[in-house]
Amino acid sequence: MFKQLIFDCDGVLVDTEIIAAEVMTKAFAQCDIHVTVEDYLTTYTGKTISSIFNSLLSPEQLQQINLKEFTHQCDVDIYDQLRPVKGMQDVVRTLPFPKAVVSNSSLWQVKKAVKHIGLEDIFNEKFFSSEMVPNPKPWPDIYLHAAKTLEVSPEHCLVVEDSKSGVKAAVDAGMTVIGFTGASHIRNGHGEILLEIGASHVASNPDELKTLIGKLTA
Repeated sequence: MFKQLIFDCDGVLVDTEIIAAEVMTKAFAQCDIHVTVEDYLTTYTGKTISSIFNSLLSPEQLQQINLKEFTHQCDVDIYDQLRPVKGMQDVVRTLPFPKAVVSNSSLWQVKKAVKHIGLEDIFNEKFFSSEMVPNPKPWPDIYLHAAKTLEVSPEHCLVVEDSKSGVKAAVDAGMTVIGFTGASHIRNGHGEILLEIGASHVASNPDELKTLIGKLTA
């Protein structure tokens, strides 16, 4: 049934979401907006930085900052602290299926993350960023674009996602989704939320994920 594995990047391959929460809450504070790390993880994980700023800042506040420059600096601060999700390199390397990465992050971020964890040879430039389509996750655009580019039907794609927006995007694209809750930013109850949104299964760590994918693709 499945012909293509697709991995989200942040929170699945690299453990960036907790770093992002720390960096972003400090950035918001500079704009006199006070969001706790816990609130950020609950509400904003998986969304683009620019969309978060647009939702939190008033038009007057947005006029007072260079949003493009501000978000780029946040990106740099986050990706300078990259660390892999422990065990995911083994999962990606040992599963015998074509693999791709679909992310809300910029293409340079995805490439840097994959190179950082030593998997660029496995994905072989099959990287898809929200900057390639009109709308980021939770819209299905990027997943549909990936399927079209990879020449595989959405129903033949098995996706690994950690965020609410990512799961919704992949489900709305007609793909089967495994919710992954093995990164450090995940809080209790998150797996149940991903199932409610439409994930077919949940894996709480890389070993569970590897076993589950093996069963689903047997």
